[in-house]
Amino acid sequence: MSREPHRDALHAICLRCGGPKGALGEVCPSCGHRPEGEGLHVAWLLSDQHLDQVGLALASQRIRDGELVQPSAQLLQTARRALRADLATDPGLTAGDWAKVTLGVALLSPLLGYALWFGWRERRPRAARQALWLAIPMSAVDFVAVVGLLRWG
Repeated sequence: MSREPHRDALHAICLRCGGPKGALGEVCPSCGHRPEGEGLHVAWLLSDQHLDQVGLALASQRIRDGELVQPSAQLLQTARRALRADLATDPGLTAGDWAKVTLGVALLSPLLGYALWFGWRERRPRAARQALWLAIPMSAVDFVAVVGLLRWG
């Protein structure tokens, strides 16, 4: 489904007020709402990446008429799959989160990193990869340490 953008094209609509937006993750110029977390999946469903111009206009009018946006589980899963490839929607680990995961992986177990990767892989793909990048080297260090202890120790 190729959609050619043109000058007056509507690219996304706000899930709160139905107002026009330039892109799905942007702050709404009408009401100031910015979708986050699961709201990004709903925002994707209300963008030109999912709907054509007629669909966007109809959805906008329905929201302005007071109808709540309640997509089905199947539509949300479609949005999750679509956004999974778009790492721009996931800023990844913050510096504080990076430090916590690093300490947890180093002091507790690399299994923490693998568990975070497994839990985040659909919703936060960039953060999931970062947790995995921390867990794999620590697994290698732990392996070498265990082998060294068993052999010499």
